[in-house]
Amino acid sequence: MPRLALPVTVLCAVLVGGCASAVSPLYLKTDAVTDPTIVGTWTSSDKDNPGTIRIAKAQGFSYEISFDDVKSADTTVYDAHLVRLGGSSFADLLLTKFRHAGQDIDLPAGAVALHQIVKYRVDGDDLYCSLIDGDALGKAASQTGFSLQLRHTKEGVAGDSGDTIILSTTEELRRYFSAHPGDVFGDPGQFKRQR
Repeated sequence: MPRLALPVTVLCAVLVGGCASAVSPLYLKTDAVTDPTIVGTWTSSDKDNPGTIRIAKAQGFSYEISFDDVKSADTTVYDAHLVRLGGSSFADLLLTKFRHAGQDIDLPAGAVALHQIVKYRVDGDDLYCSLIDGDALGKAASQTGFSLQLRHTKEGVAGDSGDTIILSTTEELRRYFSAHPGDVFGDPGQFKRQR
C-alpha cells in the first residue's frame, strides 16, 4: 500500500488499494482507554496528501474522528475506540459518515462498515499514524504460525490489487496485535497539531 494517504479509513486515513479492514472490532466494551493527547486538530505534513484530522472526545470512552481531504473536498467521520496492546496504542475506527461534494453518501444497501485499525503515537505536537499495509500483512501471513484469518477481495478500483478483509475474532486480533504490534503496519503518516 502506498504511504498513509489518509481516508475511507483512519485515525488518520483516504483509503487506497492494498489496505486491510477487520470484520471484528479490536476493542472490548470493557476497555476504558482514553488519551487526551490526541484531542485536537491535526494537519498532514505530507504535501502530496494534504488534509486535516479533527479528534474530539465523544460519549464514554469513544472519540469522533473526522478527516477533511483537501484534494477531493471529501469529509470522512469515524467513531473510534482506543486500545493499548503490547506496549502500543491503536485506534479502532468505524465509518459513520462520508460527505462528498457537500452531500452525505450512505453505504449501499446491505453493506456494513468494517473496522479500520490504526497504530498511532503522539510525540509532543506530532501525531504519527499507520494503517495496516497489504504488503506487510501478506509477508506476515506467509510466516509459519500466522494466526489471523484473511480474505482477499478481487481487483480494486483503478486496477489496484484489491483489499484484504481480516475475518478473525476480537480475541484473535487482540492476541495477534499484543504479540506483533508493528508487523503489519505501513510507514506512519505525520500530522502537526494546530494551535
